[in-house]
Amino acid sequence: MAGTRFRRVLRESFGNIWREMKIGMTPIPVGKRWLFLVGCYNSGTTLLAELLSRHPQISGLPTEGHFITDQFVKDYEVGLPRMWAGREELFRLTEDDGGPDPVRVMKEWGMRLDLSRDVLLEKSPPNSVRTRWLQRHFAPAYFVVIVRNGYAVAEGITRKADPRHLRDSWPIEQSAWQWRRSYEVLEEDQPNLEHVMWLSYESLTADPVTELNRITEFVGVHPFVNFDPAASFDIHERSEPLKNLNDVSIKRLGSSEIRRINEVAAQTLTKYGYPVLDG
Repeated sequence: MAGTRFRRVLRESFGNIWREMKIGMTPIPVGKRWLFLVGCYNSGTTLLAELLSRHPQISGLPTEGHFITDQFVKDYEVGLPRMWAGREELFRLTEDDGGPDPVRVMKEWGMRLDLSRDVLLEKSPPNSVRTRWLQRHFAPAYFVVIVRNGYAVAEGITRKADPRHLRDSWPIEQSAWQWRRSYEVLEEDQPNLEHVMWLSYESLTADPVTELNRITEFVGVHPFVNFDPAASFDIHERSEPLKNLNDVSIKRLGSSEIRRINEVAAQTLTKYGYPVLDG
């Protein structure tokens, strides 16, 4: 029938029905430890997830968890790619909040996890403002916070984000605010969390075995054995050895951008041990 979309509608409908059947058949994970990697966008969460997923007792999702559930607001769908701080109230959840169905989230993630493993790993930067909610519904929940140099992070957010309503991506000072606010919220919520540890991107790339085994001890699994830090890892569609890319990012910044980052985040940079650059 001319002017109709029957094939497309039927295909989408059958796809949705099949997805709901798979969710219904997926068991709720029982007796598992949930490990959430949190921190700002572009801070190394993808790298850390890739490394940890190589552990035989840890199963990691193939992508960020908020992409594969219909229960959380997605930053890009509300015009805020890599910028939840632009509308924090849309993403913020504590143990007192309703809204998302935790059982459905568990099943949507469980379909893509190896439920025979002891630790189930998820990483989504927007979960930095949902740690208290996750702790309530995914017990026992363990949180690993990764911090990276704010200049490199701000540069990466502005370069990689693609807000459709802005021609030249996020202003660098707004990206610096996203970096700063990510860790403000995590520090605010930390007293309410039972299991949380912090590490830096710099320490991870300098001594991955030590940092990874700090995490394995934290979540109660055996240490990595025969880990090869010289091997290539698939990160953001690139395959390359583990290395610190801060200098590459920071060299892309001009004097004006450095000054604008300093106006927003100089105190936070100092707090986390990063030198404030002369703009």
